Amino acid sequence: METREEGQSGLRPTRKLPASTLALLLLALTVIVAAFLFINSTYFAVGTVVVEGNKYISTEDVFGIAGIPSEINIFRLNTTTIRNRLLHDLRIDQAEVARRFPATIVITVSERQPVAWIACSYGFVQLDKQGVVMAAVKNIKKIDVPIITGARLGNVYIGDKIDVPAVKNVLAYLADLDGATLGQLSEVNVRSAGDLVAYTVQTVTIRIGPPDRLAEKAKLTGDILGEVGNKKSAIEYIDLSYASPYIKFRQFPRKE
Repeated sequence: METREEGQSGLRPTRKLPASTLALLLLALTVIVAAFLFINSTYFAVGTVVVEGNKYISTEDVFGIAGIPSEINIFRLNTTTIRNRLLHDLRIDQAEVARRFPATIVITVSERQPVAWIACSYGFVQLDKQGVVMAAVKNIKKIDVPIITGARLGNVYIGDKIDVPAVKNVLAYLADLDGATLGQLSEVNVRSAGDLVAYTVQTVTIRIGPPDRLAEKAKLTGDILGEVGNKKSAIEYIDLSYASPYIKFRQFPRKE
């Protein structure tokens, strides 16, 4: 291949490009095209997606909500789109999606955690600490969080936010319990005067009293249940309605 340049003496032939140089240029072009096709391919797995912070929602469910295909190509995934899809799921409170060098996308989720069940017109609904309805069932198959009794909701649907004062008081108390303490409660009853009474799975009665100092009463609940440990069966009730908590122990007959 020859080219000609116009100089002072007219057109003159230029040097031919060496065959090795042409080969290198073609190779470089081939590599660029192949890399472009590979990066944008839907048939090859490129990179990984990691899910962090999930406890109740499985990683597979997070992938499904986010619209992540089985063959992952992180260069075809849009982090903003993934985040928006996740935030549309009621089970997810917060979500962050970031790229981690060299080829990883990290999804960090903060889940809405259920804290109570309550009866409604057609069955039961599950509420988070903000009063958002997370699930609705006709019958509760597994009681994993306390049931609110003494109050009942009408027609409510998933995604609704409950604004009933008595229910909000119970949720405020439950929201300040740690996970271990919450798991020990089976029921919270709203009395006619508005006072609250909780019951543990070991049948210990906790007289919460008026819906005041709820954060303090929640902490006392956790502290006391943690201190008594395996001796809960010896407790008749715990009274938190006073400034100083009171523990009433059961009276067992003396052995002669």
